[in-house]
Amino acid sequence: MRKQEKIGYGLVVLAVLLMLAGTVGITVEGSITDITTPNVPERTFFAEEPLPEQSLAVFVSATLTLTWDREDIYVVIADEDEKNTCESQPPGLFNQGSSTTCGPFDTDLVASGSDGTNGLRWEVQEGTYFAGIGTLDQDGLPDGTQVDLAYAVDLSAGFALYFVFALIGVAGLAYTRVE
Repeated sequence: MRKQEKIGYGLVVLAVLLMLAGTVGITVEGSITDITTPNVPERTFFAEEPLPEQSLAVFVSATLTLTWDREDIYVVIADEDEKNTCESQPPGLFNQGSSTTCGPFDTDLVASGSDGTNGLRWEVQEGTYFAGIGTLDQDGLPDGTQVDLAYAVDLSAGFALYFVFALIGVAGLAYTRVE
């Protein structure tokens, strides 16, 4: 076997392995404990800081799965415009029982979850997004004042990386034909 064939087939094998690794991806897990929860039913309170931006969406796809330990809590993810809309509404006129505005069932939210066991699943997108938390409408006070969140972020190769891997494979096949 010639040197060019060895290098070329090596590139093809590398491209296939990179495609397999990109398909399987990696998962980053963690938890955040003792988050103070609001005691205002059906009112969403947003974080001051936005979530980290997904600037490599073309190269890497990310999926966030978030679960929590209480059933009277909901978690939402909203873009900056929706966050500003929700925060601009006065608390006294907020959600008079017939509206889903800025609550866990608002259709303008990017993602929401009202069941801590099933949690919230979000395909991370480019842009500025904020996480919000609130308590569901209930009789009496919430079950507690703190909540524990567990998260898992699944990272896998995006379209552009698969294209690069394919180019590496094609270049390897072409190099095996060099005389």
